[in-house]
Amino acid sequence: MTESKGALRKAALLDAAEEVLVTKGNANAAMRDFAAAAGVRIGHLQHYFPTRADLIRAVLERALERSLQRLNDVTDVDLSPGASGDLEEAESYRLLTALLQEHSDMADVRMHLEIWALAASEDAAAGALRGFYSQYSAHVQGLVRRGRPGLSEQQASAVAAAIVSLFEGAAVTRSGIAGLRTAPGDQAIIRTAQWLIHGQ
Repeated sequence: MTESKGALRKAALLDAAEEVLVTKGNANAAMRDFAAAAGVRIGHLQHYFPTRADLIRAVLERALERSLQRLNDVTDVDLSPGASGDLEEAESYRLLTALLQEHSDMADVRMHLEIWALAASEDAAAGALRGFYSQYSAHVQGLVRRGRPGLSEQQASAVAAAIVSLFEGAAVTRSGIAGLRTAPGDQAIIRTAQWLIHGQ
């Protein structure tokens, strides 16, 4: 099924707005900047997004949805609570390596930093961010349940939160901003997460 012209125009406006957020940052971007980047008049932009807050919220929600979809694609094993079979260490290594690579794109890191900055001062952004991390953590909890089926739900949730924190922190420190990315460092991150998943 093909998208409507309106949906395509809206997506193009969001693409342009996201590029502005990544390059200029939210604090330095006005509606005219978003419109100019999209090659449209402000009135056209406001037809789809009446206010700057509406536009920013739409960019934020789309970026978080995209991140969750990539997470779902990367961790392509059955993570449902009733899934059978233990998670092999070789499989968890593959999944965690792929997941770490998903945290390596500088544009995505910058986008998430902008989302965090917005969430610090705007309730709507904070709510969207909490929703994202709730789903992200629940997905990782599925890996933990498969790796350590003897854990209680509360324990598995705590381990999952620790893994999410490890990978999210690594996204910033491994970026060009902090410049701490090394192959041995990546291996240490993956092995630490594996230890948390398998408990050994």
